[in-house]
Amino acid sequence: MDTIGTKTIETERLILRRYRVEDAEDMFNNWTSDPEVTKFLSWPTHTSVEFTRKLLTDWVSYYEDGKTYNWGITVKGDDHVIGNIAVVDRDERTCSYEIGYCLGKAYWGQGIMPEALKAVIDYLFEGESDLMRVYTTHDVRNKKSGRVMQKAGMHYEGMLRGSKKNCRGIHDAAYYSVLRSDRVTRKQYEELFNEMYPNFFEQEYIRNIPEDEVVSEQVLRLQDFDEGIYEKDFPANVTFGYFDGDLEALRRDVATVVGHWPQYFTENSRIYCGYVDGKVASFCLIEDFGEHVVNGVKCRIGGPGCVGTLAEYRNRGIGLSMIRNVTAILRDEFFDISFIHYTYEPQWYGLLGYKTVVTWNGRGFIPDEQA
Repeated sequence: MDTIGTKTIETERLILRRYRVEDAEDMFNNWTSDPEVTKFLSWPTHTSVEFTRKLLTDWVSYYEDGKTYNWGITVKGDDHVIGNIAVVDRDERTCSYEIGYCLGKAYWGQGIMPEALKAVIDYLFEGESDLMRVYTTHDVRNKKSGRVMQKAGMHYEGMLRGSKKNCRGIHDAAYYSVLRSDRVTRKQYEELFNEMYPNFFEQEYIRNIPEDEVVSEQVLRLQDFDEGIYEKDFPANVTFGYFDGDLEALRRDVATVVGHWPQYFTENSRIYCGYVDGKVASFCLIEDFGEHVVNGVKCRIGGPGCVGTLAEYRNRGIGLSMIRNVTAILRDEFFDISFIHYTYEPQWYGLLGYKTVVTWNGRGFIPDEQA
């Protein structure tokens, strides 16, 4: 992995900088000598400033390799270090970094640590194009550290029993992470849209969509999909499965929902349906949009398309259950992202975890502040 090393990071209130040997006294006074700060750390409380100075001398020398990430935390206008944040472990096989941190007790409860953690996460992802995951862990008894991770926007992954060791011994550890795929921007989704649907806004029927008519594009990262998020019981006469029947009859049904959709339902299409008494009630295409690079990550993208429910079967949960099943199929076929294109029903898909990433009308993309 290419590395950018420790460079100064500035936030709204903080400056994160390289250590200097003369920081030893501030470091000792603010945190290394405080047993309450070191209680859940992997190293013991320092008993002398000389010990802290020797450690700091080593830390400063490590900057020369260009691979070290280790910052002293300072408040703007005051160059005294009040805490530490660093990359404490790395796995080049999975392109992941673990971050550790601590802060002087006098500065707890002021939002300083979440601000520093978020800044370092941004720095690492923006500086290293091959970095895929940043994670942190905490002793499950140290709930305050977990709140820091949550406030920095990290995602809770779970707990591993007896997986870490600190001053109190081997302990159960809670894990939080941020993946590069979590950090896709609105601009990057617009670029993906244009790649998947080139010249889309030049089509006449798209240009005729009124300015006040908002259309959504939605995505769901399939590793995050929980099919149990939506469950509905149906009588025995309601079933679901791949379509295998009279294609022309299906096209006639499709035309009653949207007139121009039948052209997309062909012998080569993968069609999934909900049935009532063996008759099609809901239908959709299982689409494969191929592989695309999104924020430096190669993703296989699919999705349910041309989704419709016949009028007499609406508002029964059949259509949404069908989409839940299709989303599970995409996940089980190792697609990375399910993409909902051109929908007026974002809240409906939202019940399954889909998120709106782009909105548009006949004039083009709608900026976030206008959506």
